[in-house]
Amino acid sequence: MKLSFGTSFHNQPNYFIEKIWRGLLAGSDDFITNYQNYQRRYLEKFGVCWDGEDFGEFMEPKLHTIRKDLDNEWSAGKTIQLVINLNAADEFQFAPQITCTSVQRIHIDYSGLIKENGPAVFIDYQLLDQETLARLAINDGFPTIADFFLYFNEEFAGNLIHWTPIRY
Repeated sequence: MKLSFGTSFHNQPNYFIEKIWRGLLAGSDDFITNYQNYQRRYLEKFGVCWDGEDFGEFMEPKLHTIRKDLDNEWSAGKTIQLVINLNAADEFQFAPQITCTSVQRIHIDYSGLIKENGPAVFIDYQLLDQETLARLAINDGFPTIADFFLYFNEEFAGNLIHWTPIRY
């Protein structure tokens, strides 16, 4: 199944391609040749290198993604195709197929009933403490908790789709 990623947020690059590759390369040496091939194909297709290529070594890896998944289509064992520009003429799969290792439920509560000073985040119905929330935000590709909540800025329920062994 395809997982589509945007390449910017609020007119600024989000570096999700580079962050996902950072995680893939940390997990296995098998990806090094693939990285060079996909990077070359991206350059041929778009005429530019990935946004963060010059400073990718300083980025934290993106190790999972959060999706609404209303039909609960994602489950462990599903094949993941990582793409940008889904269903457009310039759709591009930017990494080899990988496997979904697990799915966790996520809920972001903005009611103020659970936490008075901000939204509450639950993974598999367990309230996250601040330290775990910070790890979740960074592992999902956001530099800070504030950036995470800038993107997830309203009540949300969905799935956390993993392709690494990380769990919360």
